[in-house]
Amino acid sequence: MTGHGKSYSTARKEDPVQGEPSAKRLTLLPDVEAHDIDEAQWENVGKLLAEAACPDDDVTRAVRAFVPANSSAVVGVFDGSALWASLVVAVDNTAAITSVTTVDGSAVSLHGDMGKVARDVVRWIHTNGGLCSLGLFLEKPHAEGLLNASDKAAAIRTASAAGGLILSPVPPPLATALA
Repeated sequence: MTGHGKSYSTARKEDPVQGEPSAKRLTLLPDVEAHDIDEAQWENVGKLLAEAACPDDDVTRAVRAFVPANSSAVVGVFDGSALWASLVVAVDNTAAITSVTTVDGSAVSLHGDMGKVARDVVRWIHTNGGLCSLGLFLEKPHAEGLLNASDKAAAIRTASAAGGLILSPVPPPLATALA
């Protein structure tokens, strides 16, 4: 991931992806780099966002509110025991989004126990892209519920109570919002 002195790259992914509906839904600025995109995961992110009742800028606003400057965040959505969709964003020293990618399935197993996959994904980001300050991993029904909820904190608490959420690491602003 660029912006932290390192770059992800794989032979399996295409670079860059332009004109994708999911990038538009994120209201990314034209100079934000979408790179090393796993097409299946990117398409699934687009499906989730296209079917969501949330405003177009919800994801971008959440990044600005909860991802500390000079760090990265990952959101992963599991369908069964597979990481079905992922989004990894990096922010600069002004907390502006500078990079968007997906989890690299050639570097991290996308199948297995949600806790193990989540830990491996966060470790991969630390190794390849710098500090991962937020890891949000949800089962697909809970991700859909979160995107459609007017009370996002309540949706996260519901997912947690149902065992369909892993939230690690958690930045202080998000921990405060969920308290």
